[in-house]
Amino acid sequence: MKIHHIILRVKEKIRGIKPLDWSNGLESILVFGLIIFGLYLTSLYTYILFHSLAEIFSIIIGCCIFILAWNSQKHLDNGYLLFLGIAYLFISILDLIHTLAYKGMGVFLVDNANFPTQLWIAARFLQSISLLIAPVYLHRKINTQFVIWCYLTATGLLLTTIFIGIFPICFVEGLGLTPFKIVSEYLIIVILIISGMTLLRNHHKFDKEVLRWLIISLLLTISAEAAFTTYVSVYGFTNLVGHIFKITAFYFIYGAILNIGLEKPQRLLYRNLKKSETQLQNALKAMEKLAITDDLTNVINRRHFLSLAKQEIQRAQRYKHSLSAIILDIDTFKQINDSKGHLIGDQILIEVARRCGQELRTADVFGRYGGDEFAIILPESDLAAASQIAERLRNGISKHAVNTDAGPVIVTISVGIANLSNEYSTLEALIAAADQALFTAKRTGRNRVIVQPA
Repeated sequence: MKIHHIILRVKEKIRGIKPLDWSNGLESILVFGLIIFGLYLTSLYTYILFHSLAEIFSIIIGCCIFILAWNSQKHLDNGYLLFLGIAYLFISILDLIHTLAYKGMGVFLVDNANFPTQLWIAARFLQSISLLIAPVYLHRKINTQFVIWCYLTATGLLLTTIFIGIFPICFVEGLGLTPFKIVSEYLIIVILIISGMTLLRNHHKFDKEVLRWLIISLLLTISAEAAFTTYVSVYGFTNLVGHIFKITAFYFIYGAILNIGLEKPQRLLYRNLKKSETQLQNALKAMEKLAITDDLTNVINRRHFLSLAKQEIQRAQRYKHSLSAIILDIDTFKQINDSKGHLIGDQILIEVARRCGQELRTADVFGRYGGDEFAIILPESDLAAASQIAERLRNGISKHAVNTDAGPVIVTISVGIANLSNEYSTLEALIAAADQALFTAKRTGRNRVIVQPA
């Protein structure tokens, strides 16, 4: 199959890709708002119930992020989503233990406010550092086993230090938060701000809506951490506000990753499809140009010239319009090559092609016919018009020396012209007639234009 047939078929495939359809998500936002309101009502009944439901909600979302990322890894060209998925799995584990350890739950022997607060701050450090590291994997694949072992180790060390009592105290009954807890929350906020700035620097890697939801999620997480710097009681109002911010942040993570990944997988987090389509189109254009262009002079090659020339002849014959053909070549080009070298000869060919292109109309068909020979088809041009164009070409080339690496070189061309007629009614006959006129120009002294009689 010829290359231009392959190009056409691939182009048809690209055109068949449908535009992506986004819903506005208003219904989902209303449902989520009702969930938040319902959680708030549970806090009026018992704060422990509110806290448990709020944390379970975020834990489920964290596990879903992992499931989606794990099952989507073969479709991704980098490790960003998978890294976040693994991170949120271990963050969810810490959040689950924090939920079970909350004061009043009675699951662990230790039932005070410091224990769950330590677990909370450990989970938030793990979350913020993960969000800071994740953009590294926008540009590379992920070593899944290595990352999982790193998170297993980090989570194990954090739990060990908390359970054996060497993790810094975060909450004192009657006094509230310790300086370590407050400073840690502010440090986490700084890490999250840096993470957001990193996302914005890599905005070209994301779909615009996905990036917007991720940034909103980060801002809500920052707001949650700010709220958690002020409470005195683990059942206090600012603690409740902080948890609502956290739930909302996880909802936006859901909107950015889960909803898009599951309902609209063709826009999974990044603009991979669009980027790949653009790259493919650019590659096809380059291939198409390569297939029809002379790589030295950057004008069309002989094969494409003949194809376009046939079309112009058919059009001229259908509408009974004039059409002329020009064949030209560089005088004594072989001697130039032999005396100055092929590199200088190439520079002269390039310059001659450039000067000819400047003198011709957009409708004219101009190509390299072979060696130092160029061919031109002039639609809507009789012999008189073609002769004027040919003289302009000849004069423009001979008038100014070509600057080469070997210095200025005076170049002249010989030109042959033929007109479409009953005698020269095919492309082959027309080109042969113009070529015969060119031969006459060479034989009678060069640097001249000869018209083949009709």
